[in-house]
Amino acid sequence: MNRLQLFKEMYEMSTHNLLCYSKDYLMTKPKPQYIKEWKREHEKVELLKGIIAEEKQKGENNNMSFTQEQILKMYPKVQYYVRNSNGGLLAGTVELADAKKYAEQYKNEYINDSLNNHLGVSVYDKQGNNIYNAHGIKNKSKNEATEEYE
Repeated sequence: MNRLQLFKEMYEMSTHNLLCYSKDYLMTKPKPQYIKEWKREHEKVELLKGIIAEEKQKGENNNMSFTQEQILKMYPKVQYYVRNSNGGLLAGTVELADAKKYAEQYKNEYINDSLNNHLGVSVYDKQGNNIYNAHGIKNKSKNEATEEYE
């Protein structure tokens, strides 16, 4: 059993409980004697819907990311890899110019993304040597000085 299956099972049970405490089959109103229980189960159902959606999205994202070794097996001609400063693989290319373009593109995306603006972007060759760093300016706030990526 994985997390998604567990959350779906919990959702089904909470939905069943909500139906039992509900006045109608639409589960929009509680039975008079079960108002407190209905509210609790209704809240559980709504929370579990969100958790299930997040788990599904995580699964989709995980299926779309590949390791350097997987890319090398699928595309043996790949010579350059674009990675962020956390080591996340962003792209693989045959030409250095293309790798640099991807690095600049991701650097610009990171600068505009408040969650990832602390990340830098680098290009590595097939042997793992760092051969290019994308530079840019990151604005910390209106009153602070700017900082350059290394």
